[in-house]
Amino acid sequence: MEHTQEPGQHVFLELRARDAWTQRDYGAAREIAGEAQRAADANGDENASWNMAFLQVECLKKEGFFEDAAATAETVRMQPLTQHYPDLAARVSTFLADTLVGMGNLESAVIEARHAVAESEQASGSPDLRIRAQHALIAALAESDQLDDAWEECLRLAELITPDVNSQTAGKAYWVIGNVAYLRRDAATGTDYHRRAASNLSPSNDLDLWARFNRASAALRLAGGVVEPETLECIERAELAASIVGGSERDKLELSLTRAHWLFLTAQYDAAVERLRPICDASSLIASQTAAEAYLLLGQALARSGDALEGLFQLEKSQELFRQSGAPDREAQVGKLIDEVHRRAEA
Repeated sequence: MEHTQEPGQHVFLELRARDAWTQRDYGAAREIAGEAQRAADANGDENASWNMAFLQVECLKKEGFFEDAAATAETVRMQPLTQHYPDLAARVSTFLADTLVGMGNLESAVIEARHAVAESEQASGSPDLRIRAQHALIAALAESDQLDDAWEECLRLAELITPDVNSQTAGKAYWVIGNVAYLRRDAATGTDYHRRAASNLSPSNDLDLWARFNRASAALRLAGGVVEPETLECIERAELAASIVGGSERDKLELSLTRAHWLFLTAQYDAAVERLRPICDASSLIASQTAAEAYLLLGQALARSGDALEGLFQLEKSQELFRQSGAPDREAQVGKLIDEVHRRAEA
């Protein structure tokens, strides 16, 4: 006998799925969202079906299944509702751009993010949608070493932050602008924007986001050579928040990498090596450009500890990963470091 869904059953399932998402039980949220999507399809509710399909791809990304998330998002892109409504198309393209960055596919991420911006400009929804798309484009450009283009997009993003924008969205926007400023070696501007971000983001609203912001802020400060008590405070806040919310193995590795960077810049080379080795061993779990950073730090720490030969080996791994990621400036920087280590060894 064919099973039929009770009218409104999909609404109950959707509430359960979103509750599981709020509880950070992403596996359960994905399974329940699948049930809710099927129930919505049976009841002819296209909007609910789309929302639950999109929640499933968000769960996949949270679980660390980036390739599955990207592939499933492509199927959502082909749905009639996505094709018809620019705001939905913008959400999918923004999601894909962020996911492609996480996979280390930076060239495709930039292209997808530009689609997201174009689609968001056609949408009649809230300004948050346009800001999120702009955010994705800046992140993709910055990760692929296109810093001048990224800063131009930052200036456009800053114009979008009006009093109508909610504080959480404004905080994320200030966060990404600060990131690019740090990457451009403008530590004063980077610190200013990250302070604005911190004043808009609240740990009581989203502790997971607060943890990621503090980790990212510390990482960018360290990349800019800002070794100050405020930087260490960011690391400690991120570690405390992460100890409460948990997070994926990828999140834990990225946070450990930030602590390792601090150890390296404060000349604690042996401790940095000890922390970096397990990160590099598990490098398949993180984006290739992030793995390249880990190998770069490990190579430098080993060379400073007196093991130039293994240091060179790790630096060469870093250079190759930056090449694969499409980050030519960082690839060239590692090449200069390799030449420098060779010269020291020969001397």
